[in-house]
Amino acid sequence: MKFMVITRIKDSFYSLSPEKRKEIADARGPNTERMRKEGKLKGAYTLGNMKGTMLILDLDSPEDLVRLAENPVFPFVDAEITPLLDMDVVRKVQAKK
Repeated sequence: MKFMVITRIKDSFYSLSPEKRKEIADARGPNTERMRKEGKLKGAYTLGNMKGTMLILDLDSPEDLVRLAENPVFPFVDAEITPLLDMDVVRKVQAKK
């Protein structure tokens, strides 16, 4: 199932030392690359204000969704996770009514 994940960086991230912010930012790379290689990360975008991201994920299970919290930056973001529905599926369901 596809999800849109919008993250917005909390002020607590900016209260960390520059070294700690860099350490956390660098540590998220392997997690992102793993998801990309597994075909789960379909798109990644930086928000225009540079204080967050928008990801499109194609996940196989609820466990995959829970694994998002493994990202080291996760405690420092507010995350909004929205399931995405294919329009063709929605039309088929609506046509059956």
